[in-house]
Amino acid sequence: MIERGSKTSWLWRLLWLLWLGFVVQVGVNDAQFGAPLQLIVLHVIPLLIFMPGVARDNLRSVIWLCFVIMGYFVLAVLAAFAQPHNATAIAGIVIVVLLFIVATLYIRFRGRELRASSGSDRAETSED
Repeated sequence: MIERGSKTSWLWRLLWLLWLGFVVQVGVNDAQFGAPLQLIVLHVIPLLIFMPGVARDNLRSVIWLCFVIMGYFVLAVLAAFAQPHNATAIAGIVIVVLLFIVATLYIRFRGRELRASSGSDRAETSED
């Protein structure tokens, strides 16, 4: 496991915090309208599917999470337009946008760290 730099460590923690906040927001937003628990679980499952890969620092899982987040963005915008004074709907847009930005920044900077590390590993093995 390649150690994260200070920037990617900060983004990593923020990614998990925003992901948890978004899962809670989705659940609260659904519960406000009396959705049954099964529907809330079905609404949250796509967010949970990629998290084991994200926990293993698999950048492909983070990329796929970003694709899924775009669908939630559409739903958040629809909810905000349907209820413009609902704070939960507005919070959903803010959280999903921040989550997407943090995830893409993490992909960018962590990818650079991983490429730099693999390049130095190759240089060390070719010298031997």
